[in-house]
Amino acid sequence: MNKTIELTADACRAYQALCSFCSWGFFSDPADQLSAFVADREMFLEEPFTQVAPEAAKAFHDALASGEGDGFEGLAREVHLDRTYLFYMIGASHTSPYESVYRTDDSTVFGPTTLDVRAFYRTHGLRFDRAETEPDDHFGIELAFIAHLLGAAAEAYEAGNVEAAEEALSSTRSFLSDHVLVYSPMYLGNVQRRAKSSFYGALAGIAEGTVNTLAATLGAEATDTIVEERYYVD
Repeated sequence: MNKTIELTADACRAYQALCSFCSWGFFSDPADQLSAFVADREMFLEEPFTQVAPEAAKAFHDALASGEGDGFEGLAREVHLDRTYLFYMIGASHTSPYESVYRTDDSTVFGPTTLDVRAFYRTHGLRFDRAETEPDDHFGIELAFIAHLLGAAAEAYEAGNVEAAEEALSSTRSFLSDHVLVYSPMYLGNVQRRAKSSFYGALAGIAEGTVNTLAATLGAEATDTIVEERYYVD
């Protein structure tokens, strides 16, 4: 470890919840839980969402509010169409969710970057179930991995094992520095610019606030740079 990292178990749980939520939003089909989030939308006006991204959290709450009652079908359709545009019509949206697209000269997936991420997962005993058909370096999967590490840190703190907690947080810092922070500013910025729905624009804002605040807390900084001109869209 480069330096001692200490957080409370509660702080680890809060960041774990934020990362898990953002992972769901970027990787899963929101239709699966959209009605539940509409019903429970007041949570986005509370901590930890308001701590990391108050404006984006309020915008997300308001987007969900439009789905109350008769407005639900309209919201669900809007979210579905925007998800298709952002994550499946990448040639038009320029918002690929895969790290390797931003870090290889020919935007190759299942290449060295994907394999590096896969190896990082395996050092912590994890394997992505759809690794044969879906690259491991999807932004949503990477956030799920960070959530796993933060959960491990929280459990270690709760068990009184500070050394194990710090090891988990050190791995979190390394993964943020070597992977997520390198491309996520470009990716999340493009999602916010290109999203056709306030749902995904606000979600990207929450993810941006979560990643940046966690990185600052752990002292993580990007260890590589990308040529932003290749990927920036307005």
